[in-house]
Amino acid sequence: MEQATTVAEGVRAGKALSLSKKENRLAWMLIGPILLYFALFQGFPIVFGLGIGFTNWVGVTSRPTFAGLRNFVRFFQDPIYLGTLWNAFYIGALVMFFNVTIGFAGAYLLNTPMKGKTLIRSIWYLPAVTAPVATTQIFLMFIDPSSGIANRALQLVGLEPIAWGYSTFWMVTWIVAYSSWRGIGGAMILWLAGLQSIDPAFYEAADIDGASGWQKLIYVTLPSLRNITTFVLITGFTGALQIFEPVLFISQAGPFGTTDVIVHRVFRDFYGDFNFGMAGAGALVITLIIFVFSLTTLRWYQVKEQ
Repeated sequence: MEQATTVAEGVRAGKALSLSKKENRLAWMLIGPILLYFALFQGFPIVFGLGIGFTNWVGVTSRPTFAGLRNFVRFFQDPIYLGTLWNAFYIGALVMFFNVTIGFAGAYLLNTPMKGKTLIRSIWYLPAVTAPVATTQIFLMFIDPSSGIANRALQLVGLEPIAWGYSTFWMVTWIVAYSSWRGIGGAMILWLAGLQSIDPAFYEAADIDGASGWQKLIYVTLPSLRNITTFVLITGFTGALQIFEPVLFISQAGPFGTTDVIVHRVFRDFYGDFNFGMAGAGALVITLIIFVFSLTTLRWYQVKEQ
């Protein structure tokens, strides 16, 4: 009897193992093509782009030669590259500030009972899914020095028109305005998801204790959003540091290169000057900065959790 039971259990175990293998094969058949696609069109370009940073490779007809760390030494000694890195930091910081704060304010407002919330959410998020080529052209039409809406509005109130393209202040302003306009919707959706995940019992307990709206925001809402805050900061910093389209299409890095940023510099090195080595070095510098910031932010989150 015991032997028969043992045999039956072995048969069941064999069938379960066979079924598990079939399920594993089916899973690999489903996700295999996707993994292959990302490996070929995402993974390989990333590894290749970072690897050429250690080569001396200028021109499409030349051959790359190993350069060690010379490209990185040049990057941190050349004031042009350091200037683009600084521009990316301070322009990105402005964009990130407006995205995080205005996005949170919009999410907080939309989390309250109001009519037409679905439509308002769609309007807020619409800029994030519109094509940058089209939206930047609209901005260019707005700030056109001769026939733009902005200068016409100034003339209507008796002010002199402004040559926007020759002012670093105004070009930075328009870049920040455009980037914030596109990014606030995404941040708002993340904040809104975090706000809706907070247990209503926390607010009920706060009401019983007589907490004001401000106190509930400080002591209930914000601490409960620590996970979302970490994610918003990491994704916001990553996106802000990689500002590219408004610099390429609106300011063209002008006036006189004062609004040039690191991603645009990498683009010019690769596609304009065919200096593939410096382009790879710049890309690796950006990657390391984002990695360090993400690691630091996650460490801060872990400390707060403890």
